[in-house]
Amino acid sequence: MALGAAAVSCNQKDDNAKPALPKQATEQMAIRYIDIDTLLTKYNLAKDFDEAATTMQNNYDAAEKRYAQQAQNMQNEFMANQRNNVYAANPAKAQQDQARYEKLMADAQEKLGKMQQDMGNQAMKNRKQLTDSIFNYIKIYAKEKHFDAVLSKAADLNTAAFYVDDRFDVTDEVVAGLNKRYTKVAPKKK
Repeated sequence: MALGAAAVSCNQKDDNAKPALPKQATEQMAIRYIDIDTLLTKYNLAKDFDEAATTMQNNYDAAEKRYAQQAQNMQNEFMANQRNNVYAANPAKAQQDQARYEKLMADAQEKLGKMQQDMGNQAMKNRKQLTDSIFNYIKIYAKEKHFDAVLSKAADLNTAAFYVDDRFDVTDEVVAGLNKRYTKVAPKKK
């Protein structure tokens, strides 16, 4: 009977008992971190993508400025024609000028919209390539250095770590490795 009672009590769970830790949890972990902000300012691929994005934005701004200047020139021409009674004498000219202005505005909207879409698509493509490059290298780097984990640290609240001692910062080593294996590809000629 005592054996039966012992067997029943062994089958009951103690809700306050802590679960047994897996074997790995009792081992020391080798953890390092990378400062993402620093990595993105030093990694050549990230710098190239940033430069390309700046160029695309500058091209967009220049195109927008050209269209705005063309529109302003047309408006000035219209006002001069109106002051000189050109439209009163030739109503067809007024309709032609209005159609020309509307075409300019439609072309501007279409071309600038396409440029914005291209910039967004390129930014997404570059972000994916950059992320893949960093993650793939960190896997190799961590295995070579026998690190169990490599965390990320950034200046904003979306970071995985709020504080990590600088002794464990391997950002410069990772940037050096990334830059060593990065080969700049010449831009495609259009």
